[in-house]
Order: sequence, then C-alpha cells, then structure tokens
Amino acid sequence: MATSAWLRGPSAMRLTEGLVSVLKEQRPDYIPVLLTGYREHGVFHTQGASAVAGLVGFSNAKLGSSKTRFEGLCLLSMLVKDSSSDLFQQHCLSWLRSLQQIVQSQAPVQTIQLAVNILKDVLQYSSQIPELAREVGLNSILGILTSLLGLKTECELAAMEGMTACMTHYPRACGSLKDKLGAYFLSKMDSTNKKTQEMACQCYAHLPCLGGVLDRGAGAGRAEGWTNQIHCLLASANSHLALIYQGAEMEGTMQYEGPGVELAFPLLDQSDPLFLLQLQHRFTAVCLALRHTLRVDPASAVRIPVRPILNLVCRALAVSCKSFNLTGDGNVRLLILPIIHLNILEVLAALIIAVRSSMVQYAAVLQRLFSQTLSAWTPAAEASVGQQRAFSSVRVSVYRTLELWLQVAGASTSILHGSPNHSEILFNHLLSDITPGAESVKLRVGLSAEIVPGGKPGPRRTKSLVISDTVGPSLQRKGDIMANQDTCLTALRALRQIILVSGTLLKDDIHKRLHDVLLPLCVRLQQQQLSSNMSCDSTAGISGQYSSALTRRELYRLLLALVLVPSPCWPPPLTCVVSILSSGRTDRNLKVSTFCCEALTICNSLLHPRSPSIALPMPPLSIKPAHAVSVLPTPQASTPGLTLPTLLGEPTPPPPFPSPHTLGMGPSSLLGSLENHLSLVPGLRGQTSGPSEMILSPHAHHQDLAGLGPPEGQRPVFVRYDREEAEDVEISLASDSDDSVVIVPPGMLNMENQQDDVAAANSQSMTAAAGGAAVTLAEGEPVTMVSNTATAAPIDGVSLPNDLTTSAPLLTTSAPPINSFPPSSASVVSLVPALNSNPLTAPPGGLG
Repeated sequence: MATSAWLRGPSAMRLTEGLVSVLKEQRPDYIPVLLTGYREHGVFHTQGASAVAGLVGFSNAKLGSSKTRFEGLCLLSMLVKDSSSDLFQQHCLSWLRSLQQIVQSQAPVQTIQLAVNILKDVLQYSSQIPELAREVGLNSILGILTSLLGLKTECELAAMEGMTACMTHYPRACGSLKDKLGAYFLSKMDSTNKKTQEMACQCYAHLPCLGGVLDRGAGAGRAEGWTNQIHCLLASANSHLALIYQGAEMEGTMQYEGPGVELAFPLLDQSDPLFLLQLQHRFTAVCLALRHTLRVDPASAVRIPVRPILNLVCRALAVSCKSFNLTGDGNVRLLILPIIHLNILEVLAALIIAVRSSMVQYAAVLQRLFSQTLSAWTPAAEASVGQQRAFSSVRVSVYRTLELWLQVAGASTSILHGSPNHSEILFNHLLSDITPGAESVKLRVGLSAEIVPGGKPGPRRTKSLVISDTVGPSLQRKGDIMANQDTCLTALRALRQIILVSGTLLKDDIHKRLHDVLLPLCVRLQQQQLSSNMSCDSTAGISGQYSSALTRRELYRLLLALVLVPSPCWPPPLTCVVSILSSGRTDRNLKVSTFCCEALTICNSLLHPRSPSIALPMPPLSIKPAHAVSVLPTPQASTPGLTLPTLLGEPTPPPPFPSPHTLGMGPSSLLGSLENHLSLVPGLRGQTSGPSEMILSPHAHHQDLAGLGPPEGQRPVFVRYDREEAEDVEISLASDSDDSVVIVPPGMLNMENQQDDVAAANSQSMTAAAGGAAVTLAEGEPVTMVSNTATAAPIDGVSLPNDLTTSAPLLTTSAPPINSFPPSSASVVSLVPALNSNPLTAPPGGLG
C-alpha cells in the first residue's frame, strides 16, 4: 500500500520522465526491456490527463519520422494495452492509419513485425466495442488487407499474421477480398519454409467464414461454403495420393467421387527428378489445410463429410512398405511413405476432435486402422541401447491419435476389449514399446563388488572384482540417451488412458500381463538407479527409454491407474505399488519424486479410508433355528456361567490372524517382505469367523479384544490418543509410519466405563422364545428378535447375504446401520465376527 501510494504522487511523473528521456536517446535495443519495467510498475493508470496526452503526442511524433519509428511503435504498444476505453476509442482510427502507413513504407522486417503485432491488438480490442467495430470494418479493414498483400517476400509471415487477425475479428468486412486472399494463400502453400506453409494453410482455413451469409457464389450459405471447401481439399488430396501411390495400390481401391473440385495449384513438371518430393510437399499442404479447416469455428452449423475423410485415411494407410517395387522410382516413393502416413494420421486426429463422440459408429474401423498401421511399421529387433528404432515417428503418431480417441470416446472405443484379434495385436505392440531392451536394464560394466546391492565387501585386492557382460558387447559405447523415449512415452500414455477408461472391461489376462511386465521393470530400474547412487557415478544411471524423467513418471502413472481401475476378476497390485512408489520418492528428478508422493497419498486413502468402506463386504453369517434365539443382556440380572458359544451355538475355533504378505518375484523376492497392515477392527477383509459366531455388543467385543494377546510372530497392538477429533482414537500397529492407522470411535475402546456394565450384564437372566422375543434395553428401547420366514427354505444352515436389506428383518432396532460403527451411548447388535470364544467376562486390565 505504501509503494502504491508513493507511485501515485510525484514519483509516477518522475518515472514517466525517465522513460521519455531514454526514448530520446534513440537506442532501440533497450527500449522493450524499459517499457516492460514501466508497465510492471503500473503507473500509466495513475497519470493525469495532461501526462497521458503528452505520451500520446510523443508517440505520434516518433511514428512520423522514419528514424524514430521503432521507438514510437514500442511506446504505442504500451499505450494500446494500458489505455482506458475512452482513450482507445478516441485514438483507435488514427493509430490504425499510422500502422497502415508503416506497413506501406516497406520498413525493415523487425519494424514490420512489431507493427503487425500492435495491429493484432488494436483489431482485437476494437472488435469488442460495437460502435467502434462498425466504423473500423467500414473504413479501415480493406485498406489494411491491401497493404498487407503488397508486402515484400521477407515479410510474408508477418503479413499473413495480420491477415489472420483481420479475418478472425472482422470476417464480414473481408468478404470482398476473398478471392485475392485465396489465391495469395495457395501460392504460399507451396513454400519450402515450414512456418510459411503452416501459416498459409491456417489462413486458407478461414476463407469459408468470410463475408455475409449470402455473399458467396451461387447463393450458397456459410455452412455450404465450409463443406464445399472440405470436399475441394479431399479431391486434391486424393488426386495427389493417386500420383504418389501409382502402381502400389490394389485393384478396386475406392476413389473419391464427391462434389469437390481440385484446388488451383500450379502444374508440376513430371519430368523433374524431384517430382515425387514436390507431390509429397503439396500433399502435406493439403492435409494441413484440411486439418485447420476442421478445427476452425465456422460460426454456424455445418455438415462434416465423415465417410469421405475416413475413406481418404484408410486409402493412405492401406499402402505399406511391401506395396512398392524398389526398381525405378519405387525407392523414392518408399522414402516419402512415412511422411504421407504422418500427415494422414494428423487429419484423423483433427476429424476425431471435430466429430467427437459421433465417431463411435466407426470404432471398429479405427481399431483395425491402429493395429494394422502398427503392424505395417514394426521395426526389427533392437540392435543396441542408444540407437533410435526404425519407424518411431509413425508409431508415436499412432499412439497419440489412439490416446486422443480414448479421451474423446472413452470405453465406447472398444480398444482392447473389442475384436480379439486386433486387440491382441495392439496390446502386443504397446507392451513391446514400453519394454526396454535386454541390455538397458543391466548393471553397467565396471561396478566393483563393494557397491553391488546385497554383496558383501571383500578384502582389499590389487585388482577390483567387477561384473562383466558375458552376453553381448561392452556397454561402454556411444549412444543417444534420448533414443526411443518418445515412442515409450506415448505408448505409456495410451496404455494409461486405456486402463482409466475401460480397465474394468478388460480381460483379467491383460491385467496379469501388465502386472508381470511393469512390476519387475520398476524394481529393476530402481535397483539400477540405486547402484548408480552408491557408485557416485552420474553416467551409470538408468539407460534406455527410462533414463528420461518423463517416461519414469508416466510409468508410475500407469501403475497408479492399475490400482485405481483394477480388473473385477484380478486383484490390484496395491501392496506392490506402495512399495515401488515408496522407493520412487528417492528419484533424482523432482517431478518424479513429487508424483510418487502424491500417488502414495492416494494409495494411503485406499488402504486406510477415513470412514468404513462399503467396498469391504460383511462376512457371511448363519443363525440357529428359532428355538435357539439369542437376546441381549439387561443390566438388572446376571448369569454367571453365560458364555458366547452357549448363546450362539456350538463353539468354533477362532480364525488365525492374517499372516504377513510377501511379494514373490523370484527366489530372492526383490521387493522384500511386505506386511499386511490390516487392523483388528472387526468386519474388515481378511478376518473371518465361524458360521455361528456373533458378538452381541461392542462392550463384549472389546472385552474379548482386551483378553486376547498378540499371536506369535505378530506385533503388539497399542493405543495412541493423538486423535484428530474429540472422540476419535487411533489403533495402530507398532510401526514408525502411518501405514497401519485406523480411526476407531471411542465406544469400542472405552473399557473403564464398560466394566461395571458387563458385570451387571453377566448377572442378568436370559430369556428365549420360539418364534421371537422382545427384550427391553437399559434405556427402555425394545429390540424384537424375528425369525426369517420370508422364504420357504429353512433357516438352519442358510448363510445371510452381505446386503442385509435384501434379507428378512433379523433385528429391528433404532441403531445406526450395520456398516457404520455404533455410537458409544447405545447398545446395539453388531453383526461382526468374534475373535475367540472366551466367556464374556471382564478382563483384568485394559488395552495398553
């Protein structure tokens, strides 16, 4: 606030004076930096009317001289962006006239580029004010376009940028120059400069939007003009493709039969040795124009010719390397074939974006295209690490288009769960591109035995014991560290998108194969990085595709997707992924380690939800016949010899605690022992009970827990009272991490307040009834025991389903649902398995 107030005083005027004094020095090299600092202070808005008028006049004076024109343009760019609406409306037309004069003056390229950039801002801001936009469209646009069309060749890129701004913000005013603009753009589409060709195709895509609704020839509307341009581009693309594929296409190939007319390109000399290259260059331009036309907004409803575009895509991708005869010019045709496929795949991506979910009807065609294209561009076996595999650009484009298709249509794409043949082919290609070569995951040559993980340091020797590569040549050779990383990255992204959108629809075999490939791969990569860290050798890190941080992070993202969207018939690798992500936090790259921390947070939420999860089913229960109905005890009487088995039937041995889980990935178990961190809260998965065990209340349940010591080989249970809420208590295993924490309501651990209630409950007499009995609780709340008579099957030996609402009302009470923990102030029936069959007697001491 103090700085802002200081700048509103005389200091703001001093800053403006400093700016003007530097501008008078005529040193254009430092002016952009100076204006950036002036705008950063924000003092222009605090200037008075006289100061602003002085800056505008100073800028106009600089623009009038050819020597100071660049300084005037720099100041004008600041005035256009920071001026108020009133000031902008007042000077907009004069600024446009000044900019047009600079464009016509054939100034240097740097000055023309700056003038065009300011022109784009002026046109954008003026189009937002209706009255000003009408005046600019009538009086200025045609003159500006004419001046831009007359620029020299060196400024053609800047000229087309200015034309794009005119056609975007004032499309109606440009209608009368549509033919001239179209001819200019066609002449630039043959340019060998990639940026110029790209800009020309982008400008050509705006032509259907120019003019009014009825300003087109033959009275066609804007929508018809847009569709007609698509057909003309399709006709040109098919014509050029027929010349390129001459002699390589099969008989009966579908030809274009639409209403489009070929574009008026200049004729090419077929006797030129570079004729095929010129054809390929022009085909690239047509595909670029088709892509941009599909992406431009026609501002009206249009009809997209989807089938003709798909026919073009299929025709282009149907020709493979085996289709050409290498005699004559066949070798040149084969050389340009990858570029043809790359361009047509970009057209397919633009079509998917334009049509979106309506492309679902062609899902089978697209899946066949993806698998056949990958099969046609399958490289030979990798020779060595550090060498780029063949056909990588085409495979990258296929995977990008596949990922886009999955993002647009989701599970409707039927990728990997549609046609079995094509799904298997596509999945094999994906696995091959994410799997590194045999040598890229080996330890490098020269590591001494003292630093090998798991090895024991030996005595000092004159010659250190090293690991030698007995399989192939030495790994100490040159290579491109970025080789094959783009292919691996796009394949990982496509696989991750497949799992996210349709992971539950895939066969369990696909999930199994992914687990078998990804989990050992992650472990080996982490071991390789660990060995390089121990050797303090920066060149001995991870080699191959996964030396890049982007591919490693995408690999971890794929692991997380397998956990989040598992197969219904195959368990997710949650425990393994947690161990891998824990090791991934030590990755040298900050982005990779940060993502591993975020992924661990997600896995922790899955392992330890803050509330009981409905994904954990209740264990199956069986009840005795109606003559052995159990009731709740009341605190008025006691039965000294009453035990839990006598209430619920024959005693059964308590289930053993779950043993620690280990990940067997070989004889030495690379991940080590991963213990099961399931808590002792009843009802969780992994804890089973006999068919007739049922705890009557949380009080009795906790007395059993208190009298139960830790089994042999298990860590003891303790209670920590550093709780997040006033009533919550954390039960945790003896661990130094938060991986085994479960929040338990206090009613299940309040042992001191329960001992008196249990002593009174043991002296209470129990009452049984044949059909049902009503027992009054201490608070006066009745609980009715009703036998299940909804079905004709006998009750004895019938296992109740997990969803209690589908069964008969076994218990009627006002207590909370069974899937939630009961409150500490009410005694309710808990349908959870017992941990033992000990009598319901008070323990000598509480937990702890």
